[in-house]
Amino acid sequence: MKDYFELLKTVAIFENIDESQYDSLLGCLGARTQEYNKNDIIFLAESRVSSVGIILSGSAQIVKEDVMGNRTIMSELSEGDIFGEAFACANLSRIPVTVLTTTGCNVLFIRFSRIVTTCSSACSFHSTLIKNMLQLIARKNILLNNRMDILSQRTTREKLIAYFAMQMQKHGSNKFRIPFSRDELADFLCVNRSALSRELSSMRDENMLNYNKNEFEINKNSFN
Repeated sequence: MKDYFELLKTVAIFENIDESQYDSLLGCLGARTQEYNKNDIIFLAESRVSSVGIILSGSAQIVKEDVMGNRTIMSELSEGDIFGEAFACANLSRIPVTVLTTTGCNVLFIRFSRIVTTCSSACSFHSTLIKNMLQLIARKNILLNNRMDILSQRTTREKLIAYFAMQMQKHGSNKFRIPFSRDELADFLCVNRSALSRELSSMRDENMLNYNKNEFEINKNSFN
């Protein structure tokens, strides 16, 4: 576990907690790790979740399927990302999404009840941990609102523009790499795959952007 301490420093819920406390913290939280292969299911829709997951290595996706089998990618997860905290906090009997790996993956699991309940030892880091968890849930709520802003756009082009504008803001540059293939981007934006490809080609022909696979360069003047 010590091999991942440098990564844990970047994880939101461990903010302002000294590395020297990690051993005690992880023991107090009953932390455990589990390895997965590509396309393995971490959390299955309609199941109960009581733990928070942290990606230690690899990547995963949070996906949702409707009754017709149409899939929507809700979020992409990479090293250091946290998932499951909202469902564990809400104590849902059945979660509405599935979390599955897109590569080989190592995940750290922490029981949510251990995070928000001060233990009998009154560990000094617990109040910080609780504060960090509340801030994380609040930040993710803001990100969810941003996602809704994208999906509320009427056309495929408008959704792409909103998504790319958000990516430029996130990366601080008009050049960036997205974590999605074309099929996955279509699922994320809730648009038809063919329509997405046509619109990207049209936007490139109009000199709005250029791209190679999942690497994009945006013409800032076209987005003003």
